[in-house]
Amino acid sequence: MLLGALVFGVVWCLIALFLRSYPETMAGYNTMPKEKRARIDVEKIGRVVSRAMYAGVPFVLLSPLMPSYELYTLMLVWIPAGLVVAVAIYVNVCKKKFEK
Repeated sequence: MLLGALVFGVVWCLIALFLRSYPETMAGYNTMPKEKRARIDVEKIGRVVSRAMYAGVPFVLLSPLMPSYELYTLMLVWIPAGLVVAVAIYVNVCKKKFEK
């Protein structure tokens, strides 16, 4: 379980690093009309989502210490994914903060 959590944490960090470096790869950005793309600060959105992903890494690394399988899966998968979903909702609700 420790090796699996470590590998998952490293992959999660690599995805966050990739998203920070190439924020235009986020879902839906390339299919937007050019007028909308010009108004969105995609770098800022990439930084925010990347930070949320980095915030989930400690939960992933602490997951092998959990006494039950339910807590293990909660810490390994659901809390980090929930952070990303919460930030995605925040970005969609507070659209004015992410405009140029």
